[in-house]
Amino acid sequence: MDLRQLRHFQALYRLRSFARAADEMAMSQPALSRSIQNLERALDCRLFDRTTHTVTPTEAARRLIHQAETVIAAAAALKEDAAGLKASSQGTVRVGCGAYPLQPLLTETVTAFAHSHPLVHLTLTSGDTTPLLQRLLDRELDLVVCDRRRFDASRFAEDILMLALPTEPLAVVFSAEHEIAAMQGEAIDFSAYPWALPRVPAGGEPDFTPASVAMRAGGAFPQFQLQSTAACLDLARSGTALTLVPLSLARRAAADGRLRYLTADRHLSTNDGVHLLKGRSQTPIMRAFVKELRSTARRLAQQPARDAGWPVTGGA
Repeated sequence: MDLRQLRHFQALYRLRSFARAADEMAMSQPALSRSIQNLERALDCRLFDRTTHTVTPTEAARRLIHQAETVIAAAAALKEDAAGLKASSQGTVRVGCGAYPLQPLLTETVTAFAHSHPLVHLTLTSGDTTPLLQRLLDRELDLVVCDRRRFDASRFAEDILMLALPTEPLAVVFSAEHEIAAMQGEAIDFSAYPWALPRVPAGGEPDFTPASVAMRAGGAFPQFQLQSTAACLDLARSGTALTLVPLSLARRAAADGRLRYLTADRHLSTNDGVHLLKGRSQTPIMRAFVKELRSTARRLAQQPARDAGWPVTGGA
């Protein structure tokens, strides 16, 4: 058994096709078939059930694939670590993130990291939590920053390590021309207005109170569900909707005077964590990025919440 056979096993397990796996491995189908057969003999178990049209992993393959992927990843990390001994500021970091931590947590982290590690190649993918965590399991991402609520009860908890990040208050953001901009000091029924919020995983939605906000006028909440906080802020600028973003982002967005904001109730805050694959070796550049990320999160969380919130009414 050697590392090449494990790579062939992983490719065939993932693609379920000798033709596609052989193409990805840049080898012939007969050569791939021989490699898999040799691996099966070395392990003394059948890994795939083959028919004319299908390739199906056996129970043994399903039990062994994670160990094989761990060995493959460890070998890659070893090679990158060895390269890092010569150039510790070089490498690749592949980051996934949810909508809320994208701005400003990830953007500020990337900015600082780029200054201290100018030779690093970094990719940042934003999206829904479940697909991102699956890509982390598949080793397509090195880490994922996303909402950590309900993570312990998720199907990923057994294979993924979660490091909680400091929380930051959220702020309600609205157009400077919106009618509630003149209501400072008054009790405002926020359920009377449309809302625009980023898409978040089930169970990760901000815990709005009173309950009438969550089902305004018998309709679904929010009225506008978009892919990013930036898109939500655009709707807020137009006066179409209110939105909710991290306080540091609200301050930045309101700098030109077109938007205003107020600090939301204390229980409304970010709940993000860094998600890493258990048992996977971290390269020096990955560790440096996580360190920068946690430092940025602490700085954002320590910014004083000078803005007094207004009371939310509407009958729970």
